[in-house]
Amino acid sequence: MKLYINSRPEITHYGFSSRKVKKDMRLAVIADLHNCMCEDKGRRLFSVIKNTKPDVVVIAGDLIESVPGTDVSDTMEFLKLLAGSFYVIFGVGNHERKVLEDKRFFAQRGSLAKGLGESGLKLLSNKAKIFKEHNIKISCIDLPISYFARFKHVPLGKKGVEDLMGPIDRDFYNILIAHDPSHFKSYSDYGSDLVLSGHVHGGVIRLPILGGVVSPELSLFPEYDAGRFHRKDSVMLVSKGLGSHTIHVRVNDPPELMIVDIKKR
Repeated sequence: MKLYINSRPEITHYGFSSRKVKKDMRLAVIADLHNCMCEDKGRRLFSVIKNTKPDVVVIAGDLIESVPGTDVSDTMEFLKLLAGSFYVIFGVGNHERKVLEDKRFFAQRGSLAKGLGESGLKLLSNKAKIFKEHNIKISCIDLPISYFARFKHVPLGKKGVEDLMGPIDRDFYNILIAHDPSHFKSYSDYGSDLVLSGHVHGGVIRLPILGGVVSPELSLFPEYDAGRFHRKDSVMLVSKGLGSHTIHVRVNDPPELMIVDIKKR
């Protein structure tokens, strides 16, 4: 068994094609960085991402860590590096949601706002970016923090997605950044072609055949731990993430950078 802490990420490649897509697009997907790999202001990780030559960098939530007093300045420097070279879409995770809502994270909220301002980015919260040339629409669902309660699963449903996102336009190839993969059935019923998730950290400890052991909500052997999942006409990719938080351990669970190619058919 291997223990991974702040290691160089594995690069996992996925490919999809659709008649809806008018021009190919490559995505580099960052999930659950949690301020890790940024001791050098993210230069080494930036170099890894740059070498994959993405058209768009997607941050699928939890770039930072919601622990009072945590310094996020190095992570914001990494964000500026990314934004200086790529089109970046920053989707909201539960740690960003906590920082934005909870008074305990006043200093982090200020650093996050400063970093976003200096990089020229906005958090994509229940909104979408349309890439007309590609006919691809990338949206991000920003779930209320109550959906991330420990020891329980709060149902979402198709209506819950529609209440936050509005109706879907099926003329586009629809990519949904959805940090929490446990609601895949709801995202699929909504009509998403591709869902990009993280949150579960690959299950922290991965066992042969059984997969990931525990989710951030402390449920054992989560259904959607890592990799590719199919339902109806939807596919969900769950990243094992790049970092860790609270307990900085990853066993048989290397950090992962996902590269996703969306091609016209």
